[in-house]
This record gives sequence, C-alpha cells and structure tokens, in this order.
Amino acid sequence: MGNRLGRACVRALEIVIVACLALMAVLVFGNVVLRYAFDSGIAVSEELSRLLFVWLIFLGAILASVQRAHIGFDGLVERLPLAGRKALVVLTGGLMLWGCGMFLVGGWKQMEINLGNSYPVLGISYGWLYGVAVVFGAGMALAIAHNIWRTLRDPDGPGLTKDLGDRILEKMPEVAADKPQGDAR
Repeated sequence: MGNRLGRACVRALEIVIVACLALMAVLVFGNVVLRYAFDSGIAVSEELSRLLFVWLIFLGAILASVQRAHIGFDGLVERLPLAGRKALVVLTGGLMLWGCGMFLVGGWKQMEINLGNSYPVLGISYGWLYGVAVVFGAGMALAIAHNIWRTLRDPDGPGLTKDLGDRILEKMPEVAADKPQGDAR
C-alpha cells in the first residue's frame, strides 16, 4: 500500500513538473512571438512564468531527492565501514530534516505575511509564491525520512551512497553489458 502511494505521489510530482515546464514554454515563446511579430503580448506571461519557475525548481528538488539523483561527494563515505556509512547517512539526514523544518516554519510565516499582497497583473496572492517553501519543506522531509529509513533497514548497507550511473546500470543490465570493460571513471 505504502509503495503504491509513494509511486503515485512521484508520478503526480512528475506530471506537475512537466505541466509547469510546458506552460512556461508556451507562455514565454508565445509572448516573444507576439512582441516581435504583432507588437503586443500576454500580460500575465512574465509573472506566471516566474511563479511557475519557482515551483518547478522546488518540486524538481523534491523529485531528485526521492530518486536519489542529487549530486553527492561520497569519497569518504565509501571508505568507511558499514556502521560508519549508516551513521553518516543518519547524521546528514538529520541535518537536512532540520533545514526542512526551517523551510516549513519560514515559508509558513512568509506565506501568512504576504497573503494580503497580490501580483499586480495576475491578481493572485503572493502567498502562492511563498507557499512553495511549505510544500518543499514537507516533501523533502518525507523523502529524507524515507531515505534514512531505507538505510537503517537495509542489512547490506546503504545504497544511498551509490553513484547515479551505477544505480542506472543495476536497473538496466543491457546497458551494463555494452559498457567497455576496464572503464575507470
């Protein structure tokens, strides 16, 4: 049940990100064409594109965390014994959870402060801009907590320190077969 819910949440996140990107592309491209070809434009294009871009960035960060695709420096972690790797994953996860708490509290306060202010052209509240911090804080906290839980329950060690390329090759053995032998990345 939980795994199916997680996959549905990830899929919904992907759909929202794609929708934001597609709408941004249409708005910006349409506005450029209208400005240069017809000397007019879409009034809400700039404000809405900026708002969508902010949401796209923060939702993309959540998705990257869920998929463990963020850049990591694991040279030290790979040299540690299993207990040390797990301890570092828990420590860094705890620090990131603290940061998520800051996003939740700060985003909520900024959202409350700016609920009465609105975009000049869009006419919607600036709370939509600062609300992304609340969504980001909660989404990242869930992703980080899940990664910590997976690390602690995995008897063979945390796969969180694996290189993204190695994780892709594990899921796609046909690509690994095509990889030249002796590849010293």
